[in-house]
Amino acid sequence: MPNPIRTCIGCTQSDDHPRHVIASSDGSDVNWHLDCHRIATGCESCTAQTADVDGVIGDDLRAHLTSKDS
Repeated sequence: MPNPIRTCIGCTQSDDHPRHVIASSDGSDVNWHLDCHRIATGCESCTAQTADVDGVIGDDLRAHLTSKDS
């Protein structure tokens, strides 16, 4: 099953790259790329997930994150 296409509110790019999805108070989802969220807000979760991959984004970031599970 393919990953859903979502738009990052930080950079406005629509793709299926790794995201931090946050539920807002109205019940809708707010979507951020991990790197966009780290840069814009200093999110601890996004910072931890991208700490050892400076500048790696998109499919390369997904490959890195999924290789950590192996």
